[in-house]
Amino acid sequence: MKAYTLPRLALLVAGLFTLASSPTVAQQSAGPFVPHRGMQIQTHFTNDLGRDADSIIDIVDVTPELVRLTYASTRGIFIARDILVSDRRTASTYVLGYAPRMPALIQGSTSLGISGAVLEQLRTTGNAPLTLIHSDRLDRIDCTLTAEAVDVRVPLIIEDRVADIPAVIAKVDCGSGQRRGSGVLTFANDVNNPVMIESTLKFSWERRPRTERVTRVAAGLGMHADMEQSLRTLGAYDVYGLHFDFDKAELRRDTAQLVREIAIMLRANPGWVLQIAGHTDNIGGSDYNYRLSAARASAVRQGLISHGIAPGRLTAIGYGESRPKSDNATFAGRAINRRVEFRRLDR
Repeated sequence: MKAYTLPRLALLVAGLFTLASSPTVAQQSAGPFVPHRGMQIQTHFTNDLGRDADSIIDIVDVTPELVRLTYASTRGIFIARDILVSDRRTASTYVLGYAPRMPALIQGSTSLGISGAVLEQLRTTGNAPLTLIHSDRLDRIDCTLTAEAVDVRVPLIIEDRVADIPAVIAKVDCGSGQRRGSGVLTFANDVNNPVMIESTLKFSWERRPRTERVTRVAAGLGMHADMEQSLRTLGAYDVYGLHFDFDKAELRRDTAQLVREIAIMLRANPGWVLQIAGHTDNIGGSDYNYRLSAARASAVRQGLISHGIAPGRLTAIGYGESRPKSDNATFAGRAINRRVEFRRLDR
């Protein structure tokens, strides 16, 4: 089955994307992000091609010429893509998705967000042209962006903490006649890295809107130091990097490294006893969510036991949707509510 999704967040070295001719200097930093190989971007998306799904993008290389990434979704798609740094500066064409038949490099386009030049025009004039590549055949449709808000903040999980990211919200209108499209796009308000944070697009030839929300950004390996500090001082830590397939309780293979890091932390603190608590959003019935959260907490416990942690140091419990941390009415809120909480019981 072919599959493509909406644009993805990429966190790139700020110096690579500076617009030499740009008259605007505001919002040119990389914000809280430290781009490097190993960075991971997670999204939740919907479209006509299957059930709601999640994706993971791993940035595998950043050079002065290009950004190289791999993309994997819970629909079974795994591909690689290259994006030219020069296109990140100036291209006015934007690829909406990832599909096996697409070439790894689509010159003259961006895939991880609009270019700095398009964002600059949108911010200074209120409008900007943008061409969308919307299929694996590289079909195109011409659109116009219209700024709706240029000074807003949207929540995003960075590692395992929620941060408010400066953003620009724009309406998009595409095509004419029988082939039209419209929607709302939210970009990071950074002329050097105008990444896509959230998008909703409805095309006249498709039954469902295409929606996507970046749910988490992780810098890569080594997060156990922050986890250890929080457990040592606060006694609790919310983990968002433990991945499960949709509606399932089995840990995915891309979570193996994080489980190993947690086990290393526990071996270094042999007196700690942890409660592992699963939490869900409110999609599905409350009884179902309780069972799912308990099963996921048990799966994490079993994963740590398999790495040599004594069973008596770990308990598992599920709270389902009963303890939300954010509004379940939004993609971002539901992502914040889906978590595994570690809490020390030995304090």
